[in-house]
Amino acid sequence: MQKITISLIFVLGILFVTGCTVSRPVNRTFSPPENTQWVNIEITNPSPYTQPFPLRVRYISHKCKKKRISGFDGSVITEPSYNAMRVPMQQNGDIWSGKVAITGGGICKWTLSAITLGIEYIDATHMGKDLVPGFGVGAIIAFDNDAARNGQFDYLYTNEVTILQKYYPVIKTNKMIRENDSLHLFGEEDFMKKRVLELNKSVMIEFSPVLDESKIVRMVAPEKHKLGEFIKIIYPDGTVVSDGSIHPDIRKMGE
Repeated sequence: MQKITISLIFVLGILFVTGCTVSRPVNRTFSPPENTQWVNIEITNPSPYTQPFPLRVRYISHKCKKKRISGFDGSVITEPSYNAMRVPMQQNGDIWSGKVAITGGGICKWTLSAITLGIEYIDATHMGKDLVPGFGVGAIIAFDNDAARNGQFDYLYTNEVTILQKYYPVIKTNKMIRENDSLHLFGEEDFMKKRVLELNKSVMIEFSPVLDESKIVRMVAPEKHKLGEFIKIIYPDGTVVSDGSIHPDIRKMGE
């Protein structure tokens, strides 16, 4: 019994030490230097039924690295730390603005990695009495290679970025998930991906979405999971597509 107890204490001791090493708290305090550059963002709200959502901002630290245990072979992996937050936008009529420091500073030397910006429905009842707002659209702006590593990003060699994109409403019916239908936005790309390379001076991003509610797409999911049955995508001209697609084809909107 004594040997079992000693062995248990030994194992728990290893886990305790390992846990401290892997999950050591990271200092997430910011302290932008006086000479930091800024990303200034302006979004033109296209409709009284939509609204820009708070900026989703992520910083990265290569100084305060974190460690985690690989589930594959149990090895310890060292990687950068991340610091995510939401920054509210300020309204001035139809223009909403916000700003984010490129250099976050602090003990961990936080630097800006990515910003997600965009608009979403805040009221869906003008399209249907029982409709509820769904997902929004916008852009993912990367400021380092870490943020741009998991997808195809357009490289921008300027500090003045203008994003023009047209969006349409799509009403989704999925009784397996929710009772009420939901109203979403979609475009050629729901979230465009841009990589800003000019960071030695402040960056200006203008997002001017256009919303056309004269053309509505409906997506109707099967009421039960059944082999061979897919979501029906019904386009404004009455065309029905049910081939496994899960996103409307912008080319069928008659543009």
